[in-house]
Amino acid sequence: MRKRRRDAWDAALSEAQRWEAYEKAKAVAWTAFADWCAAEFGVRPGKNAIYDWMAFMRRQEGAHRLERAIAARQELKGLADAAALDARTADAYMALANDAILSGDPDKAAKIVAAAVRINAASLRLAEQRQQAERLDLQRQALALQRERFEAAERRLDAASGVAADETLSEAERLARIKAIFGLS
Repeated sequence: MRKRRRDAWDAALSEAQRWEAYEKAKAVAWTAFADWCAAEFGVRPGKNAIYDWMAFMRRQEGAHRLERAIAARQELKGLADAAALDARTADAYMALANDAILSGDPDKAAKIVAAAVRINAASLRLAEQRQQAERLDLQRQALALQRERFEAAERRLDAASGVAADETLSEAERLARIKAIFGLS
């Protein structure tokens, strides 16, 4: 195994650009890749440089995928710890993201994590809406109970007014009926 040169064609690339280039190189022929590098980075590597670089990147690919899987898992774990995603949902997203990363598709893993974040936000909004609906329902029930009590009090008052206006009753009978109406006897 040869040592990598400091002035290799990819020396000026960032780590993210290197992995983007590697994914591109795996998908196309070396000539198309060389043309793409010239357009994208302003460097046109030769055939041997590309194959040597690809061998070097293949040796690092396993570790890179594991790093990405760990990062995605930690991000999803953070969502689960926020208690918005239940444990089963968070585990499902972690598994999907890990599969995507280990299959060599970090973009798909990023999309899965982004979807988990959006679902998390939506589930939080839904939980807040449910709580608000429950509060409104309790307020409606309390208001209905107050209205029922008020109407019952009005009926008792009307009945007591009728008894008080009835001149055929003696004072003692009136008082007894009014106490019975208000439940005081």
